[in-house]
Amino acid sequence: MKSFEERLEKLEQLAEQIKDPKLPLEKAVSVFEEGIKLSRSLKKELESIQGKVEILLNDPDDEDAETPKTADFDTENQ
Repeated sequence: MKSFEERLEKLEQLAEQIKDPKLPLEKAVSVFEEGIKLSRSLKKELESIQGKVEILLNDPDDEDAETPKTADFDTENQ
């Protein structure tokens, strides 16, 4: 299976491809279908990752431990 980044790049390529007004209808539908499948797969993976992050952010000593805490992922400080 390709990495998340590779699949995201493929989705971006499909989005550009479908913008071409010269693209035949049958091909456009095929590209659209592939893009939808890919976007659903990526969304599912992101939701899984988000769940893992929420679990990691839970504080077991917190009285409200049943409710996951969320926080923004800071990419600038990596």
